[in-house]
Amino acid sequence: MDTLIEDFHYVLLPENIEGTPREIRLGRRDLSRMLVIDRAACTQIHSMVCELPRWISKGDVLILNNSKRIPGVLKGRTVVGGLVELRFVDIEGEQAGLCRIFPMHDIKLGSIIALQGGGSIKVIELGVTKYELARVQAENDSLRQFLRSQGLPISGFFYEGHWTAGQLNPYFASEEGSVESPLAGLHFTPELVRELESAGIEVCFITLHSVGSWLPFLEKRVVEHKMWPEYFSIPDATAAAIRRARARGGKVFACGSTSLRALEAGATQGREVAAMSGRTDLYITPGYEFRVVDAYFTNFHQYQTSLIVLDAAFGGGEIVMNAYREASKLHYSFYEFGDAVLYI
Repeated sequence: MDTLIEDFHYVLLPENIEGTPREIRLGRRDLSRMLVIDRAACTQIHSMVCELPRWISKGDVLILNNSKRIPGVLKGRTVVGGLVELRFVDIEGEQAGLCRIFPMHDIKLGSIIALQGGGSIKVIELGVTKYELARVQAENDSLRQFLRSQGLPISGFFYEGHWTAGQLNPYFASEEGSVESPLAGLHFTPELVRELESAGIEVCFITLHSVGSWLPFLEKRVVEHKMWPEYFSIPDATAAAIRRARARGGKVFACGSTSLRALEAGATQGREVAAMSGRTDLYITPGYEFRVVDAYFTNFHQYQTSLIVLDAAFGGGEIVMNAYREASKLHYSFYEFGDAVLYI
């Protein structure tokens, strides 16, 4: 069957969009609503994130992504004085990166952009990939340092304020590299993690740096889309924890699409995971056979993204779309600061 991205279209009400961090809106990050989808029974159960220990059993393992967001936007002026914004997709080492430049009418190969906070960026390649990206290089300093010192976070159109890096990162984020936060981890608090561990659930970490998820899904046919290669790392301790869980009959719960994709990219024989690092462009679509992940905690995702395609692959297209429509009618909050879904 030829799956179309239009198959995952759904309608949102204005009250389904939330632009304020949970700790401001609710007082705690883990007080979001959580829709639990039992895939085998085809049922929907209404719960809350703080009740997560009810849904994960002793002996199971929960995998979180410890990637830490860095600012992804720089502003500057061209040689003729035009104001431009550089929105980064990927950082290539210390000096270079790929970005979209808005607007492009003053930009050509070799253009120098004077940054508002000092320093300059040179355009060294144009028309990179189908997204028409620019490859740029920092002059006389590190691109990462420019982003740290004067960069701004990549913001969603629905944000209701300018939020700090701490409000845009999971509390456990430690490995710098994403230009967009892995979003599902924003639901967790230290108290919730301690409660999970006290219940006999192992909580472990992988790293996957999310760098291109804001790029639009341009294709009509799902199969034609390609993922942006992203750096990931599965440490020895996490691979060992998964082996222990398997040995005692436990399940593997992945927090977020990034954790899920990293674990599936690290799959070896059977249902094992190897400790490894590298880049993955694994694109999970309906029909994919999951080898590692048994349950999946995530957000309600935007239409026309690889994320909702992954949801359909894990939960089943009809089950997932019914859940999205039901959540919309019941005024669940969607996207970055919204509510959660747990597929079991």
